[in-house]
Amino acid sequence: MMDERQQTRRQNIDERQTRRQNIEQERARIAWEHVREIVATSDATTKKEYRSIARGLNSMIQINGLGPTLGFLKAKGTVKGRKDPNKAHSRLLNHINLWMSGPSQESNQKEHYHFATSNREALNAEGGLLNWITDPGTSSADYRRATTEVLAFGNWLRRFAEAELEEES
Repeated sequence: MMDERQQTRRQNIDERQTRRQNIEQERARIAWEHVREIVATSDATTKKEYRSIARGLNSMIQINGLGPTLGFLKAKGTVKGRKDPNKAHSRLLNHINLWMSGPSQESNQKEHYHFATSNREALNAEGGLLNWITDPGTSSADYRRATTEVLAFGNWLRRFAEAELEEES
């Protein structure tokens, strides 16, 4: 028979597992919506490019780091120095920004986000995650947490892009 402390500990473990499962389901749901948006609104070239970039996103982050990878996506998402929101690179960067700055459906709290940070105004400003990375209020611990979160979200983007979008020939 469990005593009260063991029961409380077991309950806390169950709550953490449920929270992890919920956030994972939410990552999957949002990634699925983004990939379905690409399927519905993009030409064949953009679909193939998005699939290719989504497949390599986590490798790029692990090799180069989050900041340089986001900078690469921003640079490749431009035409003649202007952001082209229809390019696959721009769309992937936008999807990452939306995930990181978006409110969580998992909680009933008003101010509950997928990624918690003390300098949210930098994350929500023009430039999104790139702006946040360069903000003086962003600590190295926050940067590492952001990297981990983008990698977790990137796994779902990769899975769904591979399943739904055609390969480049």
